[in-house]
Amino acid sequence: MNFTVGFKPLLGDAHSMDNLEKQLICPICLEMFSKPVVILPCQHNLCRKCANDVFQASNPLWQSRGSTTVSSGGRFRCPSCRHEVVLDRHGVYGLQRNLLVENIIDIYKQESSRPLHSKAEQHLMCEEHEEEKINIYCLSCEVPTCSLCKVFGAHKDCEVAPLPTIYKRQKSELSDGIAMLVAGNDRVQAVITQMEEVCQTIEDNSRRQKQLLNQRFESLCAVLEERKGELLQALAREQEEKLQRGLHLTRPSLGSGASGEEEEVAPDGEEGSAGPEEERPDGP
Repeated sequence: MNFTVGFKPLLGDAHSMDNLEKQLICPICLEMFSKPVVILPCQHNLCRKCANDVFQASNPLWQSRGSTTVSSGGRFRCPSCRHEVVLDRHGVYGLQRNLLVENIIDIYKQESSRPLHSKAEQHLMCEEHEEEKINIYCLSCEVPTCSLCKVFGAHKDCEVAPLPTIYKRQKSELSDGIAMLVAGNDRVQAVITQMEEVCQTIEDNSRRQKQLLNQRFESLCAVLEERKGELLQALAREQEEKLQRGLHLTRPSLGSGASGEEEEVAPDGEEGSAGPEEERPDGP
């Protein structure tokens, strides 16, 4: 597919050129995407080299592509949206290339003869010497300046270096710092995720222990209630048996006492009846 016709009007406008440049900047190296460009599942793009640097920083134990050891893959977070990208054993080489972005980069380079940010650098002029461009960097004062300031001006006794060299070095340091921050943030996120999983496991274990404790107490209460009923029944039976035994012991005593009284009354009755019989012959 040819994109030249569609992009010519856009590339002819300086403002549109700047906007297009911003869209073609890698968030890791802060430069225009270098081929191959890979697209993440979140639809953001990275240079494959930058993506591999971030991936390696987030997974230090992951083996390189040329290693004979079979790796199980790994994960890292997109530097643009923090979406977690899970990779298989192929690593970043398993990500799909974004051929559309690569074609746009080719068209942009063909249509634009100036390097990135060159227009901005053309307008960097020295305040002390208006006709001189800022082309060196004062290492002592840590400010950009011009050659005349080094020869005749305030920076004549300072140590200086070419501005492009300092620019590339600081940009490289910044890119490395961003990669380290991304990797460090990934590790922090991994620790947070692990702690959340540990907390969830503790809550689940606590819930299960509470349920088990309630079940054991309910079982124990049921056993105690059953034992209580058995003891009460045994106590009632023992009480009934003792009452019955007492009644059996008291009844024979009452029977023997009644027969003794009858024997004592019987002789008295005989004497009383014999008296009148003996007195009858003495009558008329």
